[in-house]
Amino acid sequence: MIDLEAPVVRRVARAAALTPALLVPLAATPALAVPPEGWEVAEPVSVLQFLLLLVVLPAALFIVISLLVLVPAMARGEKYKPGQAWRNENEWFGGPRGGVEATDEAAGELEGGDESSKGGASARW
Repeated sequence: MIDLEAPVVRRVARAAALTPALLVPLAATPALAVPPEGWEVAEPVSVLQFLLLLVVLPAALFIVISLLVLVPAMARGEKYKPGQAWRNENEWFGGPRGGVEATDEAAGELEGGDESSKGGASARW
């Protein structure tokens, strides 16, 4: 029986696990194909164009989108700070339109109805 805790076995297991991870990048070679002669040679891109397209444009879009999100709240004067209690009414998404009070009314209506109007797992309507 092989002792799996032996240092030699652990070293061999590590080497076996790392071998594919080392060989795959070494085996990947760049493509040596030549573009067709009919293709035009692309003009080099200046550093300014590169920075404008890949840095300034995304940063400007980030700022515009952030302002579109933040300006309405700033205009209304909402000033929530972390740690403060929520000052607006509670919101129940997907709940009844009348709020929590509507659930009490709906429960009273169900109790007062006749047996044939109730649904349920018995599939009687």
